[in-house]
Amino acid sequence: MDINCPRCGEPWELDHVYHEMTSEERADLIAGRGCSSECASNPRSDSLQAQGAGAILELCPDDLDGAAALMEDFGLTL
Repeated sequence: MDINCPRCGEPWELDHVYHEMTSEERADLIAGRGCSSECASNPRSDSLQAQGAGAILELCPDDLDGAAALMEDFGLTL
């Protein structure tokens, strides 16, 4: 399952988010500050994936498995 970046809409494999991102990178992704330095310096995306990810991560920031499942259920993942 994937988690979409709430800033740019880029999908990230959940295992990567849990095991390969630093805690700072993961916190930035969940808080909507972006998924990388390039993402944070670009303007916000108005894509459905980015907007939906932002709303879902706002609702369940401490449950990434649940957030990924909701994103998949609502068809927000690519």
